[in-house]
Amino acid sequence: MDRYRDFSLGEFVWDKPFRNWVLNPTREDEETWQTWLAAHPEKREMVERARQLVLSIRPANASLPNPEKRKAVERIVERLETRQLGQAEKPTPWYAGRMVRIAAMLVLLAGTGWLFWMRNQSHAIDYEQLVAAAGMEMRETTNTTSRPLTITLEDGSRIILDPGSKVGYPIHFKEVKREVFLSGKAFFDIAKDPSKPFFVYANELVTKVLGTSFTVRSFANEQEVSVAVKTGKVAVFSREEPEAIEKQASRELTGVVIEPNQQVVFVRKSVKITKGIVPLPEVVMEGNVAPHFEFDETAVSDVFAALQSAYGIDIIYDKNLMDECPITATLTEMSLYEQLDLVCKAVGASYKSIDGRIVVEGKGCKNL
Repeated sequence: MDRYRDFSLGEFVWDKPFRNWVLNPTREDEETWQTWLAAHPEKREMVERARQLVLSIRPANASLPNPEKRKAVERIVERLETRQLGQAEKPTPWYAGRMVRIAAMLVLLAGTGWLFWMRNQSHAIDYEQLVAAAGMEMRETTNTTSRPLTITLEDGSRIILDPGSKVGYPIHFKEVKREVFLSGKAFFDIAKDPSKPFFVYANELVTKVLGTSFTVRSFANEQEVSVAVKTGKVAVFSREEPEAIEKQASRELTGVVIEPNQQVVFVRKSVKITKGIVPLPEVVMEGNVAPHFEFDETAVSDVFAALQSAYGIDIIYDKNLMDECPITATLTEMSLYEQLDLVCKAVGASYKSIDGRIVVEGKGCKNL
Protein backbone atom coordinates (compact mmCIF):
# COMPACT_ATOMS: atom_id res chain seq x y z
CA MET A 1 0.00 0.00 0.00
CA ASP A 2 3.01 2.34 0.31
CA ARG A 3 2.85 3.19 -3.39
CA TYR A 4 -0.47 5.00 -2.86
CA ARG A 5 1.14 7.73 -0.79
CA ASP A 6 2.27 9.59 -3.93
CA PHE A 7 -0.76 8.78 -6.09
CA SER A 8 -2.55 11.57 -7.91
CA LEU A 9 -6.30 11.70 -8.35
CA GLY A 10 -6.07 10.26 -11.84
CA GLU A 11 -3.82 7.43 -10.72
CA PHE A 12 -6.33 6.45 -8.05
CA VAL A 13 -9.21 6.51 -10.53
CA TRP A 14 -7.56 4.11 -12.96
CA ASP A 15 -5.80 1.87 -10.44
CA LYS A 16 -7.31 -1.62 -10.71
CA PRO A 17 -7.17 -2.61 -6.99
CA PHE A 18 -8.65 0.77 -6.04
CA ARG A 19 -11.48 0.38 -8.58
CA ASN A 20 -12.18 -3.13 -7.32
CA TRP A 21 -12.51 -1.81 -3.78
CA VAL A 22 -14.93 0.91 -4.89
CA LEU A 23 -17.04 -1.15 -7.29
CA ASN A 24 -16.86 -4.62 -5.73
CA PRO A 25 -15.82 -4.15 -2.09
CA THR A 26 -14.98 -7.10 0.11
CA ARG A 27 -14.63 -7.02 3.88
CA GLU A 28 -10.87 -7.57 3.59
CA ASP A 29 -10.48 -4.73 1.07
CA GLU A 30 -12.58 -2.41 3.22
CA GLU A 31 -10.46 -3.12 6.29
CA THR A 32 -7.23 -2.67 4.33
CA TRP A 33 -8.22 0.68 2.83
CA GLN A 34 -9.74 2.07 6.03
CA THR A 35 -6.56 1.17 7.92
CA TRP A 36 -4.45 2.88 5.25
CA LEU A 37 -6.64 5.99 5.29
CA ALA A 38 -6.40 6.16 9.08
CA ALA A 39 -2.61 6.20 8.70
CA HIS A 40 -2.75 8.78 5.85
CA PRO A 41 -5.57 11.22 6.71
CA GLU A 42 -4.16 13.78 4.27
CA LYS A 43 -5.19 11.46 1.43
CA ARG A 44 -8.78 10.96 2.58
CA GLU A 45 -10.25 13.85 0.58
CA MET A 46 -8.47 12.78 -2.63
CA VAL A 47 -9.51 9.17 -2.13
CA GLU A 48 -13.13 10.21 -1.64
CA ARG A 49 -13.04 12.31 -4.80
CA ALA A 50 -11.49 9.45 -6.72
CA ARG A 51 -14.15 7.10 -5.34
CA GLN A 52 -16.91 9.40 -6.55
CA LEU A 53 -15.30 9.59 -9.98
CA VAL A 54 -15.03 5.81 -10.22
CA LEU A 55 -18.70 5.52 -9.31
CA SER A 56 -19.56 8.12 -11.94
CA ILE A 57 -17.40 6.55 -14.65
CA ARG A 58 -19.24 3.27 -14.95
CA PRO A 59 -17.12 0.22 -15.76
CA ALA A 60 -17.11 -0.73 -19.42
CA ASN A 61 -19.49 -3.40 -20.67
CA ALA A 62 -17.74 -6.66 -19.97
CA SER A 63 -20.01 -9.50 -20.95
CA LEU A 64 -18.50 -12.96 -20.57
CA PRO A 65 -17.97 -15.06 -23.73
CA ASN A 66 -19.18 -18.65 -23.64
CA PRO A 67 -15.75 -20.24 -22.87
CA GLU A 68 -15.36 -17.91 -19.90
CA LYS A 69 -18.84 -18.73 -18.67
CA ARG A 70 -18.02 -22.42 -18.92
CA LYS A 71 -14.78 -22.01 -16.95
CA ALA A 72 -16.56 -19.95 -14.30
CA VAL A 73 -19.23 -22.60 -13.90
CA GLU A 74 -16.61 -25.34 -13.67
CA ARG A 75 -14.75 -23.46 -10.95
CA ILE A 76 -17.94 -22.91 -8.96
CA VAL A 77 -18.94 -26.56 -9.24
CA GLU A 78 -15.43 -27.67 -8.30
CA ARG A 79 -15.58 -25.59 -5.12
CA LEU A 80 -18.99 -26.98 -4.26
CA GLU A 81 -17.81 -30.54 -4.75
CA THR A 82 -14.71 -29.92 -2.66
CA ARG A 83 -16.83 -28.77 0.25
CA GLN A 84 -18.93 -31.92 0.00
CA LEU A 85 -16.00 -34.37 0.15
CA GLY A 86 -16.51 -36.80 2.98
CA GLN A 87 -20.28 -36.29 2.91
CA ALA A 88 -20.99 -38.97 0.28
CA GLU A 89 -22.69 -41.22 2.80
CA LYS A 90 -25.38 -38.57 3.35
CA PRO A 91 -28.48 -38.69 1.14
CA THR A 92 -28.23 -36.17 -1.67
CA PRO A 93 -31.40 -34.15 -2.24
CA TRP A 94 -32.55 -33.69 -5.82
CA TYR A 95 -31.67 -30.00 -5.87
CA ALA A 96 -28.00 -30.73 -4.96
CA GLY A 97 -27.32 -32.84 -8.06
CA ARG A 98 -24.36 -31.82 -10.23
CA MET A 99 -26.41 -31.10 -13.36
CA VAL A 100 -28.93 -29.06 -11.39
CA ARG A 101 -26.10 -27.03 -9.87
CA ILE A 102 -24.59 -26.42 -13.30
CA ALA A 103 -27.93 -25.34 -14.70
CA ALA A 104 -28.47 -23.02 -11.75
CA MET A 105 -25.03 -21.48 -12.21
CA LEU A 106 -25.65 -20.93 -15.92
CA VAL A 107 -28.93 -19.19 -15.15
CA LEU A 108 -27.20 -17.10 -12.48
CA LEU A 109 -24.38 -16.08 -14.80
CA ALA A 110 -26.78 -15.29 -17.62
CA GLY A 111 -28.92 -13.19 -15.30
CA THR A 112 -25.90 -11.42 -13.82
CA GLY A 113 -24.52 -10.70 -17.28
CA TRP A 114 -27.85 -9.24 -18.38
CA LEU A 115 -28.10 -7.10 -15.27
CA PHE A 116 -24.53 -5.85 -15.72
CA TRP A 117 -25.23 -5.06 -19.37
CA MET A 118 -28.40 -3.18 -18.47
CA ARG A 119 -26.62 -1.15 -15.80
CA ASN A 120 -23.92 -0.06 -18.20
CA GLN A 121 -26.06 1.04 -21.10
CA SER A 122 -26.23 4.77 -21.69
CA HIS A 123 -29.68 5.87 -20.55
CA ALA A 124 -30.04 9.07 -22.55
CA ILE A 125 -32.33 11.56 -20.84
CA ASP A 126 -33.62 14.63 -22.62
CA TYR A 127 -35.38 17.83 -21.62
CA GLU A 128 -38.90 16.59 -22.37
CA GLN A 129 -38.42 13.50 -20.19
CA LEU A 130 -37.10 15.58 -17.30
CA VAL A 131 -39.99 18.03 -17.44
CA ALA A 132 -42.57 15.25 -17.72
CA ALA A 133 -41.07 13.41 -14.74
CA ALA A 134 -41.07 16.56 -12.59
CA GLY A 135 -44.83 16.31 -12.15
CA MET A 136 -45.44 20.01 -11.56
CA GLU A 137 -46.85 22.95 -13.47
CA MET A 138 -44.11 24.62 -15.47
CA ARG A 139 -43.52 27.87 -17.24
CA GLU A 140 -41.36 27.43 -20.33
CA THR A 141 -39.33 30.10 -22.09
CA THR A 142 -37.69 29.54 -25.48
CA ASN A 143 -35.25 32.03 -26.94
CA THR A 144 -36.21 32.32 -30.61
CA THR A 145 -34.25 35.55 -31.08
CA SER A 146 -30.65 36.03 -32.19
CA ARG A 147 -29.63 37.60 -28.87
CA PRO A 148 -29.33 36.35 -25.28
CA LEU A 149 -32.61 36.56 -23.34
CA THR A 150 -32.69 37.48 -19.63
CA ILE A 151 -35.20 35.73 -17.34
CA THR A 152 -35.70 36.78 -13.72
CA LEU A 153 -37.05 34.13 -11.35
CA GLU A 154 -39.21 34.76 -8.27
CA ASP A 155 -36.22 34.50 -5.90
CA GLY A 156 -34.27 37.15 -7.80
CA SER A 157 -32.05 34.68 -9.64
CA ARG A 158 -31.29 35.51 -13.27
CA ILE A 159 -30.98 33.24 -16.28
CA ILE A 160 -29.39 34.55 -19.47
CA LEU A 161 -30.65 32.16 -22.14
CA ASP A 162 -28.70 31.72 -25.38
CA PRO A 163 -30.46 31.74 -28.78
CA GLY A 164 -32.01 28.39 -29.67
CA SER A 165 -32.23 27.35 -26.01
CA LYS A 166 -35.15 26.82 -23.67
CA VAL A 167 -35.67 26.58 -19.94
CA GLY A 168 -38.54 25.23 -17.85
CA TYR A 169 -39.18 26.45 -14.30
CA PRO A 170 -42.08 26.57 -11.83
CA ILE A 171 -43.93 29.80 -11.19
CA HIS A 172 -43.33 29.21 -7.47
CA PHE A 173 -40.43 27.20 -6.12
CA LYS A 174 -40.89 24.43 -3.60
CA GLU A 175 -40.23 25.13 0.08
CA VAL A 176 -37.05 23.06 0.28
CA LYS A 177 -35.43 23.51 -3.14
CA ARG A 178 -35.39 25.47 -6.39
CA GLU A 179 -35.39 23.52 -9.67
CA VAL A 180 -35.09 24.47 -13.34
CA PHE A 181 -34.72 22.39 -16.50
CA LEU A 182 -32.47 23.38 -19.40
CA SER A 183 -32.11 22.47 -23.05
CA GLY A 184 -29.34 24.44 -24.72
CA LYS A 185 -26.99 26.95 -23.11
CA ALA A 186 -27.57 29.47 -20.34
CA PHE A 187 -25.72 31.55 -17.77
CA PHE A 188 -27.13 31.37 -14.25
CA ASP A 189 -26.67 34.04 -11.58
CA ILE A 190 -28.28 32.46 -8.52
CA ALA A 191 -29.52 34.35 -5.47
CA LYS A 192 -27.87 32.90 -2.38
CA ASP A 193 -30.12 30.82 -0.12
CA PRO A 194 -28.32 27.97 1.74
CA SER A 195 -31.65 26.71 3.10
CA LYS A 196 -33.03 26.20 -0.41
CA PRO A 197 -30.44 24.77 -2.83
CA PHE A 198 -30.81 25.51 -6.53
CA PHE A 199 -30.75 22.65 -9.08
CA VAL A 200 -30.27 22.77 -12.83
CA TYR A 201 -31.25 19.56 -14.64
CA ALA A 202 -29.62 19.26 -18.05
CA ASN A 203 -29.96 15.87 -19.73
CA GLU A 204 -28.21 13.33 -17.46
CA LEU A 205 -26.32 15.94 -15.44
CA VAL A 206 -27.42 17.64 -12.21
CA THR A 207 -25.87 20.93 -11.08
CA LYS A 208 -26.43 21.94 -7.46
CA VAL A 209 -25.60 25.36 -6.01
CA LEU A 210 -26.43 27.45 -2.97
CA GLY A 211 -25.77 30.82 -4.59
CA THR A 212 -23.25 31.46 -7.36
CA SER A 213 -22.86 32.13 -11.10
CA PHE A 214 -22.09 29.56 -13.76
CA THR A 215 -22.80 28.46 -17.33
CA VAL A 216 -24.42 25.20 -18.42
CA ARG A 217 -24.31 23.88 -21.99
CA SER A 218 -26.61 20.96 -22.80
CA PHE A 219 -27.97 20.64 -26.33
CA ALA A 220 -30.01 17.53 -27.16
CA ASN A 221 -27.97 16.78 -30.30
CA GLU A 222 -24.58 17.05 -28.58
CA GLN A 223 -22.79 14.21 -26.80
CA GLU A 224 -21.33 16.38 -24.04
CA VAL A 225 -22.81 18.43 -21.22
CA SER A 226 -20.59 21.06 -19.62
CA VAL A 227 -20.74 23.27 -16.54
CA ALA A 228 -18.32 26.18 -16.05
CA VAL A 229 -18.15 28.30 -12.88
CA LYS A 230 -17.65 32.06 -12.81
CA THR A 231 -18.09 32.72 -9.07
CA GLY A 232 -18.67 30.56 -6.00
CA LYS A 233 -18.83 26.77 -5.90
CA VAL A 234 -20.92 24.26 -7.82
CA ALA A 235 -21.47 20.53 -7.28
CA VAL A 236 -22.06 18.37 -10.35
CA PHE A 237 -23.11 14.73 -10.54
CA SER A 238 -24.85 12.28 -12.83
CA ARG A 239 -28.50 11.35 -12.28
CA GLU A 240 -27.48 7.70 -12.70
CA GLU A 241 -24.97 7.65 -9.84
CA PRO A 242 -25.90 5.24 -7.03
CA GLU A 243 -25.72 8.13 -4.54
CA ALA A 244 -27.52 10.73 -6.69
CA ILE A 245 -30.59 10.89 -4.43
CA GLU A 246 -28.43 11.35 -1.31
CA LYS A 247 -26.42 14.08 -3.03
CA GLN A 248 -29.58 15.94 -3.96
CA ALA A 249 -30.96 15.71 -0.43
CA SER A 250 -27.71 16.68 1.30
CA ARG A 251 -27.30 20.19 2.71
CA GLU A 252 -23.70 20.12 1.54
CA LEU A 253 -22.24 20.41 -1.95
CA THR A 254 -21.32 16.82 -2.74
CA GLY A 255 -20.22 15.37 -6.06
CA VAL A 256 -17.55 16.85 -8.33
CA VAL A 257 -17.12 20.30 -6.81
CA ILE A 258 -15.81 23.02 -9.11
CA GLU A 259 -14.76 26.58 -8.37
CA PRO A 260 -14.13 29.76 -10.41
CA ASN A 261 -12.52 29.12 -13.81
CA GLN A 262 -13.04 25.37 -13.46
CA GLN A 263 -15.39 23.28 -15.55
CA VAL A 264 -16.83 19.80 -15.75
CA VAL A 265 -17.44 17.98 -19.03
CA PHE A 266 -19.82 15.03 -18.96
CA VAL A 267 -19.71 12.57 -21.87
CA ARG A 268 -23.25 11.23 -22.18
CA LYS A 269 -22.44 7.95 -23.95
CA SER A 270 -19.72 6.77 -21.56
CA VAL A 271 -21.12 8.51 -18.45
CA LYS A 272 -17.66 9.95 -17.88
CA ILE A 273 -17.04 13.16 -15.94
CA THR A 274 -13.84 15.16 -16.45
CA LYS A 275 -12.84 18.14 -14.34
CA GLY A 276 -10.61 20.81 -15.86
CA ILE A 277 -9.97 24.51 -16.42
CA VAL A 278 -12.16 26.63 -18.69
CA PRO A 279 -10.62 27.48 -22.09
CA LEU A 280 -10.36 31.22 -21.30
CA PRO A 281 -9.94 31.83 -17.56
CA GLU A 282 -11.07 35.24 -16.33
CA VAL A 283 -9.85 37.37 -13.44
CA VAL A 284 -12.11 36.76 -10.43
CA MET A 285 -10.76 39.30 -7.95
CA GLU A 286 -13.41 41.22 -5.98
CA GLY A 287 -14.85 44.23 -7.73
CA ASN A 288 -13.58 42.94 -11.08
CA VAL A 289 -10.53 45.14 -10.63
CA ALA A 290 -8.05 44.36 -13.39
CA PRO A 291 -4.73 43.53 -11.74
CA HIS A 292 -1.48 44.93 -13.10
CA PHE A 293 0.89 42.08 -13.73
CA GLU A 294 4.09 44.15 -13.71
CA PHE A 295 7.08 42.33 -12.24
CA ASP A 296 10.61 43.65 -11.72
CA GLU A 297 13.21 41.12 -10.55
CA THR A 298 10.38 39.28 -8.80
CA ALA A 299 10.73 35.68 -7.61
CA VAL A 300 8.76 33.34 -9.87
CA SER A 301 7.03 31.90 -6.79
CA ASP A 302 5.57 35.39 -6.15
CA VAL A 303 4.47 35.65 -9.78
CA PHE A 304 2.65 32.32 -9.52
CA ALA A 305 1.06 33.45 -6.24
CA ALA A 306 -0.22 36.63 -7.94
CA LEU A 307 -1.71 34.64 -10.85
CA GLN A 308 -3.33 32.19 -8.46
CA SER A 309 -4.92 35.01 -6.48
CA ALA A 310 -6.17 36.76 -9.61
CA TYR A 311 -7.71 33.74 -11.32
CA GLY A 312 -8.70 31.64 -8.30
CA ILE A 313 -6.93 28.61 -9.77
CA ASP A 314 -4.52 26.57 -7.67
CA ILE A 315 -1.00 26.70 -9.09
CA ILE A 316 1.16 23.95 -7.64
CA TYR A 317 4.94 24.37 -7.76
CA ASP A 318 8.09 23.84 -5.70
CA LYS A 319 8.41 27.13 -3.84
CA ASN A 320 11.98 26.46 -2.73
CA LEU A 321 13.09 26.06 -6.34
CA MET A 322 11.08 28.94 -7.73
CA ASP A 323 12.21 31.36 -5.02
CA GLU A 324 15.63 31.20 -6.69
CA CYS A 325 14.29 32.47 -10.03
CA PRO A 326 13.77 36.26 -10.34
CA ILE A 327 12.16 37.58 -13.54
CA THR A 328 11.20 40.94 -15.00
CA ALA A 329 8.06 40.85 -17.14
CA THR A 330 4.89 42.72 -18.14
CA LEU A 331 1.98 40.27 -18.35
CA THR A 332 -1.02 42.60 -18.03
CA GLU A 333 -2.45 42.28 -21.56
CA MET A 334 -2.04 38.49 -21.78
CA SER A 335 -4.35 35.56 -21.12
CA LEU A 336 -3.54 33.20 -18.26
CA TYR A 337 -2.07 30.58 -20.58
CA GLU A 338 0.09 33.17 -22.34
CA GLN A 339 1.31 34.37 -18.95
CA LEU A 340 2.17 30.84 -17.88
CA ASP A 341 3.92 30.11 -21.19
CA LEU A 342 6.10 33.18 -20.86
CA VAL A 343 7.01 32.69 -17.21
CA CYS A 344 7.72 28.98 -17.56
CA LYS A 345 9.92 29.47 -20.64
CA ALA A 346 11.88 32.16 -18.80
CA VAL A 347 12.86 29.72 -16.03
CA GLY A 348 13.05 26.46 -17.98
CA ALA A 349 9.86 25.01 -16.52
CA SER A 350 6.69 23.49 -17.95
CA TYR A 351 3.09 23.25 -16.78
CA LYS A 352 0.00 21.15 -17.30
CA SER A 353 -3.60 21.18 -16.17
CA ILE A 354 -4.58 18.35 -13.81
CA ASP A 355 -8.00 18.05 -12.20
CA GLY A 356 -8.70 21.78 -12.45
CA ARG A 357 -5.27 22.83 -11.18
CA ILE A 358 -2.06 24.05 -12.80
CA VAL A 359 0.97 21.94 -11.97
CA VAL A 360 4.38 23.50 -12.73
CA GLU A 361 7.44 21.29 -13.11
CA GLY A 362 11.01 22.61 -13.27
CA LYS A 363 14.48 22.18 -11.83
CA GLY A 364 14.98 25.75 -10.69
CA CYS A 365 17.29 28.44 -12.05
CA LYS A 366 20.45 27.00 -10.50
CA ASN A 367 20.09 23.93 -12.69
CA LEU A 368 19.56 25.80 -15.98
